[in-house]
Amino acid sequence: MFLILVFLIDMVFGLGLRFYRILYFDVILHFFGGFFVAMFFYDYLKEYTEKKASKLKKLLIITGATVFTGVIWEFSEYIASYFLSDYLLTKYNLICCMGNLNDTVNDLLMDIIGAIAFMILRDKS
Repeated sequence: MFLILVFLIDMVFGLGLRFYRILYFDVILHFFGGFFVAMFFYDYLKEYTEKKASKLKKLLIITGATVFTGVIWEFSEYIASYFLSDYLLTKYNLICCMGNLNDTVNDLLMDIIGAIAFMILRDKS
């Protein structure tokens, strides 16, 4: 549910209401995206992560799965930019979707930080 909420916030506020002009809007979305993707994978791999893995191993597995998801997301942004950017600009006056290399690296970094934040909070509870 949380991942769907992050996606809807991105679509409604980011693209629809043009919140991408607001400083750090994208950073916050990627942080929470990483956080909730880590939550998803932790729950999905619960049987393995709770019984057999050390804290470091859990952190690496969950963070790795989150980074993999972030990389797939960045590829989808690139593909959307390549195939849809002219159509979205013409039809809806939207500039889509891919930033530069710094944006991509920052997005992946925020995914990682979000995953680590989830794991730290999870281990404290």
